[in-house]
Amino acid sequence: MRHHRLIRAWFLAVGLLAGLGGCASTHVEATWSNPQYAGHAPAGRILVVGLTRDETVRRLFEDSMAAALRSRGVDALRSYDTVSAPLPDGGGPALMEAAKRAGAVRVLSSALVARQHIQQVTVEPVPTWGWDYYGWYGYYWPYGYARTETRDFERYYVSTALTDVATGTIYWTARTRSDAPGRIEQEIREFVTVLIDELARDQLL
Repeated sequence: MRHHRLIRAWFLAVGLLAGLGGCASTHVEATWSNPQYAGHAPAGRILVVGLTRDETVRRLFEDSMAAALRSRGVDALRSYDTVSAPLPDGGGPALMEAAKRAGAVRVLSSALVARQHIQQVTVEPVPTWGWDYYGWYGYYWPYGYARTETRDFERYYVSTALTDVATGTIYWTARTRSDAPGRIEQEIREFVTVLIDELARDQLL
């Protein structure tokens, strides 16, 4: 009986770890699609814009997003190819002019709208009565080795919009939440994948 309990507990632990390892760090909280364009995508080149004061993040994001769009057959251009200087606050009109000069008909822009520091405390649960380990220590072993883990990370909220260059009409918007405990490059790639999947789902690519 003890042997079966140990096997069951081991498989449960492995399953939980696998589930945690596979969790996405970016989640879509809400999207909106312009009903006038529902079900069909406006064609033409897209200018990709990362609205951030951090030039490294901007360029990593634009590289990743442009490459992902091109892999789906979309003609995509990075904003830093046309506006190499750091983007000013409220630089929307300048970006629209740059998009027109580059022959883009749409702008896909992502901007950080909020940032939050998160502290997550996880306490390893004590097994239920009747579950025990082998040996003399029996059921009381886990009480002597209860584990509490504290995890600190940053949570980012990003607003993304797909906008028509000629008229300023917004085709689509999304609000996402990203937890970023790891490398920036990896988090950006995941963020881009989630956004591309949402755009494709809403038939805007």
